[in-house]
Amino acid sequence: MSINKGKYYSSILYFVKYCNNRYLGATKLNKLLYYLDFIAFRDQKESVTGDIYIHKQYGPVPSKVDEIMTELHDKGFLDIQKSEYKDGETFSYNTSSEPDLSFFNSYEKQLLSDICKEFNLWDTEKIVNQTHLEAPWFYSKPYESVDYKYSNDIEFFVK
Repeated sequence: MSINKGKYYSSILYFVKYCNNRYLGATKLNKLLYYLDFIAFRDQKESVTGDIYIHKQYGPVPSKVDEIMTELHDKGFLDIQKSEYKDGETFSYNTSSEPDLSFFNSYEKQLLSDICKEFNLWDTEKIVNQTHLEAPWFYSKPYESVDYKYSNDIEFFVK
């Protein structure tokens, strides 16, 4: 797989613009991207961003997300605020940029919308727990890649 930066940038901007509330931090954003890529792979046999996901403690994490977020910030598309939280830090995001939806086909546009509608009010703990119940994370080993072949186990938005 190769990274599709246009779709990756626009996916992040979409989630920040349209799914942003008090629950959207780095961990939840990673899970929204996971659902976007793995559900698209389940249905179209191709992920949206082209990224691979790594099995981390709080669920699947896109391998290039930090790099992409830094690029969006450096280009002025994304404002990233870091705050102290418990024993670590938390992030919040803002954007005044509209995502470029021309990168997406009609299925992907609908999927972005469906993901926002479904997960908008889920807190981070709930979405992390959900990803831990699904085969892609369950059958992968810590710090190894999460295999797209298990995407059929994800039951959201099955037609």
